[in-house]
Amino acid sequence: MKNRLHLKGWSNEEIANAERALAKAEAAKDPHLRRLESSMFWFILSIGILGTMLFALVLIPILLVSNNAWAYLFTAFFGLVLGTIIAVTVKDLHWFEQHHHVSVSMLVPIVALFNFFIIVKKANEMSIESGIGSLHNPLAVGTVYLVSFVIPYIIILQLKNKGR
Repeated sequence: MKNRLHLKGWSNEEIANAERALAKAEAAKDPHLRRLESSMFWFILSIGILGTMLFALVLIPILLVSNNAWAYLFTAFFGLVLGTIIAVTVKDLHWFEQHHHVSVSMLVPIVALFNFFIIVKKANEMSIESGIGSLHNPLAVGTVYLVSFVIPYIIILQLKNKGR
């Protein structure tokens, strides 16, 4: 915050006053509000992880009947959708600090990568057993989801920081 205010032309004294005012406001914050903020973080993180798991399960029939291009397209689409929902929700939470953003933007996609690896391997096994023969690379599908999930988050945070 100091650097941003300094770049906007604030003096060191003005920055110190602003920091004191923010610290005073944080100290006076109602304990219920603090718990609500903490709960909101965990709720968003849970929604991201559960949404990823739900999508991975929905992806199984798509993987069984489609070629790689369609599988990647659906995976990227749902990654973009869930990533956008999470990013739009998080962008207005002023109390989110950098470690919160890192947790949401990296933990959900990393969990998704492992989840997709397991789901795609299972879909491949089902495809072989049923004789469909539509096989997909688990790492590639997970990576497509990871990248497409993080892209909207990065874009929205860049736009938010640009406006500061």
